Amino acid sequence: MVRVITQETYDDVVKENIEEFDMSPEEAVKEAIAQFQAQGVDLSNIIKDMVLGSGEEHVVTATVNKLRDLCSNPEYDDQMVLQELAALKTECNKDIAHRVKAGKEGAYTILLDFLEARLKVYLQNENETSGRFIISVLNTLTSLMDTQPDLLDARGIDLIKSLLDNVKNGDILIATLKWTSNCCTKHEMNRQRLFAKKIADNLQLLLKQKNNIKLAVAVMQVARKFNLDDDVRVEFGKAHEHAKELAIKLVLPITDYLKDNLDEDKVAECLKTIASLLVRNEFCSMVADAGICALLLTILLKHNREDIMQQACKLITALAGNDNVKRKLMQVDIAPIVVSILYRHGNNAKTAALALKCISSLTLREAPHAITFFSCGAADAVVSAMKNHPDDATVQKNACWAIRNMVARYRDENCKFHELGVEELLNDAYKKFSGDFGFDIKSALRDLECDVKLEEQWKGKGVQMEK
Repeated sequence: MVRVITQETYDDVVKENIEEFDMSPEEAVKEAIAQFQAQGVDLSNIIKDMVLGSGEEHVVTATVNKLRDLCSNPEYDDQMVLQELAALKTECNKDIAHRVKAGKEGAYTILLDFLEARLKVYLQNENETSGRFIISVLNTLTSLMDTQPDLLDARGIDLIKSLLDNVKNGDILIATLKWTSNCCTKHEMNRQRLFAKKIADNLQLLLKQKNNIKLAVAVMQVARKFNLDDDVRVEFGKAHEHAKELAIKLVLPITDYLKDNLDEDKVAECLKTIASLLVRNEFCSMVADAGICALLLTILLKHNREDIMQQACKLITALAGNDNVKRKLMQVDIAPIVVSILYRHGNNAKTAALALKCISSLTLREAPHAITFFSCGAADAVVSAMKNHPDDATVQKNACWAIRNMVARYRDENCKFHELGVEELLNDAYKKFSGDFGFDIKSALRDLECDVKLEEQWKGKGVQMEK
C-alpha cells in the first residue's frame, strides 16, 4: 500500500534538517525526499521546492491569503485581484501538489466568491472590464481544478449553469466550458449532477453559433467528457445515457457544422465527437441520412494528417455497426481509402490498428465487401501491418479480425493470404499473445483453412442427469 503524508509533515522534516542538522535549504530538501522515498511515501501531492513567500508561508498560501483579504474588502482594487489571480494560476499550473495546496488553503471558495459577485454586476451591465475579470477567475478555477475535480460543489454547479444560461459573450462561455470540462474529468458524480441541470440544452444552443469556431470546439470537448466512463470510484456510470441524450441534440448539428468547416482542426474535433455519440443503431442512420458517408470520403481525400485519419477510422467503425450504413459507406467507395490509410500510415501502430478495425467492421458478414477489399489490395496491406508491428497486441488482434471477416464468407481468395505468408505470421502471433486473444488467432487460421488444433471449451463429465 502506498503511504501518504501531509504538506505540513514534509515541511517540518525539511525545517528540522535545516535547524537541527545545519543543512542548507537545498540539502534539507534533498535529504527529506530521500528519507520519505525510502519509506515508500508518495510525494506526488507534496510541494518539494520549499519556495517561500513572506515569512514562513509558501507562495501558494501567501497568494490565497492575499486574495482572501481582497475579497473581504467590498472596495477591492480590480488590478490587484487580477495580479494575484495570475500568480495563483501560475502556481497551480506547476503541478498537482501546488493545486492540492491551493485547494486546502480555500482558494476554491474565494474564487467562487469573486465569480458570483462579479457575475451579478456583469449581468446588470455587460461592461468589458467585468467580462475580463470573470474570464480571469474562470481560467484560475480551471487551473486549480485540473485533476482535482472533487472541489466542485452545488454552488459551483449553479454558477456554471447560470453562466451558460445568461451570458452571451463568447470568451466567457469558452472559459466556462473549459472549467466544466475539467470538472467532468474522472468524476462521474460531477457529470451526473451537471447533466441533471440540463446542460445538454445549453450545448445545443451554443453549437448554433456557427461563427464562433472556438466556442463550437469547446462545446464538443465538453460533450465528449460526458460520455466518459473513467471514474474508478464508481462501479456503474451513466455514459451511455448521457451519450444518447447528447446524440439526439447534437449529432445532426455537428454533422451540419462539419459540412461548412473542413479545416483540419475543426474536422478532427467533429469526427471525434460524432463517433463518441453513435451509441445506438438509429443514430448511425441519422447521420448517414444527413450525408456523413460522402462527407467522410471528401475529408479523407482532402486531408492526410495522422489524427484526422485516426478519428475518421473510429467514425467509420462506429457507423459500420449499422448494416445499412455499412453498405452506404461501401457504395461511396470508402474501401480503397481505408486501404490507402493502412499503406500511408501503416508505420504508426495506432493508425494501423484503427484501419484494420475498419476493414474488420466493413467486411463483417458481407462477402461482397470482402471481394471489394481484396480487389483494393487489402490483403497485402493487412499482412504488411502485421509485419511492421509484430509485438503490438492491438495491431495483431485487429489484423486477425480483418483476415477472418474477409475470408469467412469468401474463401476464393484464401490463396492470396497464403502466398503472403500469413499462416506463419499468425502462428508467431499465437506464441506471443495466445493468452490474450488466442481464440481470435485460431479462428483466423481456421477460416484460412490452415492446420489448427481447436480445443473444446467445455467437456461433459458423463454424469447422468436425474429426471
